[in-house]
Amino acid sequence: MSPPTAAALHDATPPPDLESLAARHAGQVKPRDVRALHRWLSTLPPAPPTLDVAGAALEAGARWVRTGTALVGVEPPPIVRLRLLVEILEEVPSWRMAFGAAVARAVADGDAIPALESGLPNDRGLWPESADRLARRLLPSADSQRDLGALVSRLFPTMADAVWLALVPQELAARLAGVIDDGARASGASAPFGPLHQGMLDVIALVATRTSALGLSREIRARSPEISLAASPFFLLPRLCDALFGGIGSAASCREQILACRDALEAVRAHLEEFGVSVDVVYRIEVIEKNLDRLRDLLAISDAASADARAVAVVALVAQIAAERVRHKSVRDMLSTNLHLLARKVIEHAGQTGEHYITATRGQWWKMLASGAGGGAVTGATVIIKYLVLWGHFALFVEGAFASANYAASFLFMQLCGFTLATKQPSMIAAALAGSLHGSGQTKEHHELDDLVTLIQRICRSQLAAAIGNVGMVIPVAFAFNLAYMKVKGAPFLDAEAAEHTIHSFHPLHSGTIFFASLTGVLLWMSSLGAGWLENWSTYRRLPEAIAKHRLGRFVGRGTMRWLGRAVQRNVAGFGGNIAIGLLLGMTPVVGKFFGLPLEVRHVTLSTGSLTLAACSIGPHAGGFLAAGLGVVIMLALNFGVSFTCALFVALRARAINHAGRHLVVAIVKRFVREPLPFFLPVGTDVQPGQGGAH
Repeated sequence: MSPPTAAALHDATPPPDLESLAARHAGQVKPRDVRALHRWLSTLPPAPPTLDVAGAALEAGARWVRTGTALVGVEPPPIVRLRLLVEILEEVPSWRMAFGAAVARAVADGDAIPALESGLPNDRGLWPESADRLARRLLPSADSQRDLGALVSRLFPTMADAVWLALVPQELAARLAGVIDDGARASGASAPFGPLHQGMLDVIALVATRTSALGLSREIRARSPEISLAASPFFLLPRLCDALFGGIGSAASCREQILACRDALEAVRAHLEEFGVSVDVVYRIEVIEKNLDRLRDLLAISDAASADARAVAVVALVAQIAAERVRHKSVRDMLSTNLHLLARKVIEHAGQTGEHYITATRGQWWKMLASGAGGGAVTGATVIIKYLVLWGHFALFVEGAFASANYAASFLFMQLCGFTLATKQPSMIAAALAGSLHGSGQTKEHHELDDLVTLIQRICRSQLAAAIGNVGMVIPVAFAFNLAYMKVKGAPFLDAEAAEHTIHSFHPLHSGTIFFASLTGVLLWMSSLGAGWLENWSTYRRLPEAIAKHRLGRFVGRGTMRWLGRAVQRNVAGFGGNIAIGLLLGMTPVVGKFFGLPLEVRHVTLSTGSLTLAACSIGPHAGGFLAAGLGVVIMLALNFGVSFTCALFVALRARAINHAGRHLVVAIVKRFVREPLPFFLPVGTDVQPGQGGAH
């Protein structure tokens, strides 16, 4: 028997009027919402002639579902309203027919492939994808009229819509699918799930092929277990998925191959953890994982055991597509996802360097003091060269280049001589501290927090030792140089005007000292990222090994090349950090002048040397000298504090540690009140972490 026509359905069961509909469903939504629903259902065309008409009708209904409130139930309001809509459609055949006809027309005339592959990033790389997302966010888009993915975005435009859609109960999803199927058949249209099934098979084959190409790329194969190409799960995946077209394959075998691909990705991740991270490789892994997730969801629909199970899987997939299409415009979401591992590896390399700056014993503390004194002596020479560069009145870029070279050369010389500059330590040490938190800070065991507080004590006194050494040596070096200069030239190194300007520029209230010192702390933290990045890059490119095996070994000896490789491995992070901080300190004022911004740097050791030269010129009793000295103390606190805070925050985020800080702060305060001296000097027996607290 042929299905009844629209006219027959309408004559058999006419739609209810507004009063009877409101009386029958009173108490679920507000009366005005019932009126709006009745108005929309009454205007649904029995047989939409085009995709545009069907899409407009569905958009109006989706807008009613997702907006407004509900008066009953604990479910989210959109689900309550969707439940009401399904109940009414089940009761009124003519409205059910019109609704099913609209869905059937949209599916029949629309292209399901763009919708089913929505949210999957392209395989061109991180930065092209970032540019695409930025363009999609800022520029108007012209989607294809047949793109069902664009229709999904119009039906569920926000992430909140995707969230409640994912919470639709299974029984409601099954009832909604039944309403759509019955209505479509009653209108004389084909069931909408037929065209969707073919589209799913097409997308399964398409996504499997893309995943295979990415998994077999040179970058992934080089970090995968050594197996033959024919045995690679990425090689087998598209062949098993293609078999679904002819009905000779099974979804179960495809799912097994997806699991094998995930195992291969874990091996690639393990390689990255050991040998360094590449942004492009991390991005490829992210693309492959998203593709595998989509294949899993599509296979769940095509292989559903029943119509109800298929309906539940379809609603879940629509929710996922809606969420992905919202995320697909977000550059921040993609960068945070793909740069997370890179940030963590950079922090880990910085942390390995930071461990060298933490002293545990009295002997190590005295060595740090001596190392800081050496750094202070070198910084004294750096201050003198800084003034010579300023007095050269070079072009802006040349001035910045000379200043950067002065700072970088001084810091590199300190590194090669084993000296220490205190302000370069906090960002490195924060990464090392985050490494300890990753292992124990997330728990609340008393002895674990005691171990961390002991580490904080060591950090504080190590910083104090380095700072005392820096400042304690830069002052006599600057004084001695000025004395020698006066013997030769007959006048102080700084004239009265330059000395007064220096003293005034360090005033904590009448100048930008506080802001500039904070900015310098940020620059110091950024230099630690440069150190970690360069070491990660060296490890990823296997640079020390390449140097050790270089063909120059035939001329200078293999032993020499191996020594050079080990030297690069040992010092590459320091080179990166020192060059980075040199460029940042030297070029920041120049960039500020170029853009008309009053940007300067306030580095505590360099400023101490400058203040000493100014005191030698006009005397320490000059007006504003004490305020300038207070400004230097503030620089010390801000250089350390800002750098350490920025590095610790990024390190905690990179390691996904969210709640350890509060417990740690409380434990530090308690320890400081009880035993303040170990925060400044090595006192008594310093217990190694893992053996309890300090005594």
